[in-house]
Amino acid sequence: MSIDTIEAKIGSLAPDFKLLATNGQEISLTDFRGGKNIIVFFIRETSCPQCRTHVAHLGRMYDQFREAGTEVIVILGESMDKAKEYADSIGLPFPILCDPDREIYHLYELEKYFLLFQRTASLVVDKDGVVRYLKRTTVPNVWLQESRELLGFILSLEEGQPVV
Repeated sequence: MSIDTIEAKIGSLAPDFKLLATNGQEISLTDFRGGKNIIVFFIRETSCPQCRTHVAHLGRMYDQFREAGTEVIVILGESMDKAKEYADSIGLPFPILCDPDREIYHLYELEKYFLLFQRTASLVVDKDGVVRYLKRTTVPNVWLQESRELLGFILSLEEGQPVV
């Protein structure tokens, strides 16, 4: 049975991508395969206060995520200049990846809802590249408790009992 798919869903192989990060590196999702779990968060817009709060929480909890064998990737659908400004204003310990044409947003089915509201998502991709957690939304209020939920999920993965 093959779990390869271009659609991101729980239990499927996460669609790969390669993007330029604010630190100048090109980062691919497959760079982490076989080594670490990955949290991937798609920022709705730089003006979204809930997304900013969530990204700041991910930054503050970064050491805990790393201790649990997990890296964090944040994707922003704006220019590199805006991404650097955003990352610097929050003081993040991880780079933000730029997707100015929102190609990766589309790959992960995060088109604008009614052409107005940018959809956002939070994923956990395990060490084998399989999506284990996926939450898509147009209402960013869900991100206000998300960081702790993600850490609990990551820890359950490490214990071999993922909560789905």
